[in-house]
Amino acid sequence: MNAIPPLQIKAGRNGFVLVPDPTAPFPEVLEQLRRKLEESREFFRSARMALDCSRRPFRENEVREVRSLLEQVAGVALAEVRLGGNLQPLLRWASQTLGVGLAVKAEAAVAAPAPARAAGASAGPDASVTVVRTTCRSGTRIEATGDCLVLGDVNPGAEILAVGEIVVFGSLRGIAHAGMLGDRSARIIALAIEPSQIRIADLVALPPRGSKPVGKRYEIAEIRGNRIEVTTI
Repeated sequence: MNAIPPLQIKAGRNGFVLVPDPTAPFPEVLEQLRRKLEESREFFRSARMALDCSRRPFRENEVREVRSLLEQVAGVALAEVRLGGNLQPLLRWASQTLGVGLAVKAEAAVAAPAPARAAGASAGPDASVTVVRTTCRSGTRIEATGDCLVLGDVNPGAEILAVGEIVVFGSLRGIAHAGMLGDRSARIIALAIEPSQIRIADLVALPPRGSKPVGKRYEIAEIRGNRIEVTTI
């Protein structure tokens, strides 16, 4: 029998999906990806790439290294990360990134969703975090009574509003408003912040003109002084 490869690349309607074997050591996954990219660099160029971690524990450093390799070897952007049902590792990472203790359990759910909540969003009983498990497409509007965690992109025409902080595990290209009730300490965190508009509390910022380099880890928008600044970490 042929051994299962450490990484498979599958074609889908919207691009390619990277599917790492759940038992493969990560260095083998990364090396397999490097070989595939070098062999078919022109084929993958400008392709939309998603990483399927539904059968593998979420590790932020692994996602970051995959994203960096895609960019460096083939000029390909990681557009989406797909996770399984166990969100605890991701929520733990989000909690550490935000610098606050998020009392959220992956199995928590709401008996009756609030009317304003869009499809794909869920929250814990204390509404401390709203988890959106899909990419937010144009026309989507999410209102979170606490922090908001988006497991995908926020496309142009989509809106994310949160009383607390916003974490986007993808690219933020729509509108995001953190601290919507006036909390100036709230932040917006994403793999790439390229919005049509961002707001924190009572301040508004528009994206700069022209292109900018892609962040190697993630970007944070926060209020410094009396203006919103975006830094790459």
